[in-house]
Amino acid sequence: MQNNYVNIVVKNKYTFIIIIFLSLILLVEFTLNNALVTEYNQDPKITNHYLNDFSMTETNKSGAINWSLKGDRLEKYPKSERSEVFSPNMRIYSIDSSFWDIKSEHALDPDSLFESIYLTGEVVFTKMDINNNNEVMIETSSAIIYPNREVVETEKYAKITTPNSVTTGNGVIANIKKGSVEILSNAKRISFTDEKSEQISGERMIYNLSKKTWTVSKKNSNDKKNITDRVKTILRTKK
Repeated sequence: MQNNYVNIVVKNKYTFIIIIFLSLILLVEFTLNNALVTEYNQDPKITNHYLNDFSMTETNKSGAINWSLKGDRLEKYPKSERSEVFSPNMRIYSIDSSFWDIKSEHALDPDSLFESIYLTGEVVFTKMDINNNNEVMIETSSAIIYPNREVVETEKYAKITTPNSVTTGNGVIANIKKGSVEILSNAKRISFTDEKSEQISGERMIYNLSKKTWTVSKKNSNDKKNITDRVKTILRTKK
């Protein structure tokens, strides 16, 4: 009887030790995992999701591509909806198979919905026709692009080059759907042919991509200020 009691105690002792040991392992694992996840999600300056050499497209209901985006790296951050892209290259396609090719050094999407994207660092917009010829090129230091609205805007100094002219000014709104590029202030255009060149200046100038003509506009507005305010809103989301 006594031996049976001793055997039961010994067996229970080993079972109890094993239970404690396993419990300690689970507790340590849970503590470490929780600490790692907590630390992982706390620092908003360190990316927690990323893709290298990525590409994506958006299509319409018919399956045709509206726009495509690729880049060296796509990063997401904790406690923030924003995404950042390094060396982005975006194309926005028109119905007639022409497209805008857009490149920069960096892109910031404040809500990761691709509704508004802030581009910085040698930003270049190039309009290519259906034969893949360069129709117009816009160069600036930063800009906002609205892929779904097919609008590009900047309040910065910009240079617009067409096959027969170079036009500069402060601030640009390019409406891809309407086929127009408007310089908002201090517009200066130099056109050239084989025989001569001429210069035209105006506060605002509009380029019609269909007609391939520039016209001087006397319209006054707060477009530059509104663009600047939108830039500030986007940059606030980065913090």
